[in-house]
Amino acid sequence: MAYEQIILEKKEDIAIIRLNRPEKKNAFTPKMDEEILDAVIKIERDPSIRGVIFTGSGDSFSAGLDLDVSFLQTMQESDSKNFRAVMDPILEWYRKFYDLPKPTVAAVNGHTYGGGVVPVSLCDVAIASDKAQFALSEINFAHFPAGGTTWAVSHFLHPKHQMYLCLSGDRIDAQEAMRMGFVNKVVPHDKLEDEAWKMVKRLAGKHPSAYKTAKTMCRMTRYMQLWEAIELEMAHLHENYFLSEGEMVKIALKQFKDKKIKTGAGEDYKK
Repeated sequence: MAYEQIILEKKEDIAIIRLNRPEKKNAFTPKMDEEILDAVIKIERDPSIRGVIFTGSGDSFSAGLDLDVSFLQTMQESDSKNFRAVMDPILEWYRKFYDLPKPTVAAVNGHTYGGGVVPVSLCDVAIASDKAQFALSEINFAHFPAGGTTWAVSHFLHPKHQMYLCLSGDRIDAQEAMRMGFVNKVVPHDKLEDEAWKMVKRLAGKHPSAYKTAKTMCRMTRYMQLWEAIELEMAHLHENYFLSEGEMVKIALKQFKDKKIKTGAGEDYKK
């Protein structure tokens, strides 16, 4: 597929998905959603890609759904088939990207409004430019945050912070977003992509099977009782030993005992 509304780059072993509708604040359209889905599938199937950076072009990360060419039109038409045609590609790439076992880092380069907050929450780690701003402004237009936005803030913010963003429609800056827990780090704007690169390379250096399991456990155990979580972790401990061909014991723990620890992937352990 030739992309018109995103740019997919590969640099070394890292893929970069860049939303590319700067004149529309990188607002999502059905076409953009289809292109992102295609890119995510390619990344998923390419074993040479070890991590992903998700960012935007221009002065925006994303302003959410482009109401003029998608959601608003389907509401006015009251056509359920058209509504599903708009929403299904969004939900499909959300699911694919969230389940991607490879490291994902959001480089939040600017305005992040409405549904634009969802990709930030789907990523494992989020780094924001000091110029970034965030808002769930739907309440100001006789609407409410939808399309995954309430999920995004409820999963990563204190309930009072979530309620404030959803109910006020106020804009917050990057530092406030970090204080609330929505992003991990705020950096000078001109350092954003360098910092995102360092982060994704660091994560991509972990053993891929261990990373996948750790990512799964962090998400699943959040909703469990302690004893349930331990039981699940023990099961995945054996799975991880099998998938890594015993590297945890044969190589990594031996290095730990010998005080010759090498963090990184299996190949790094063998050096």
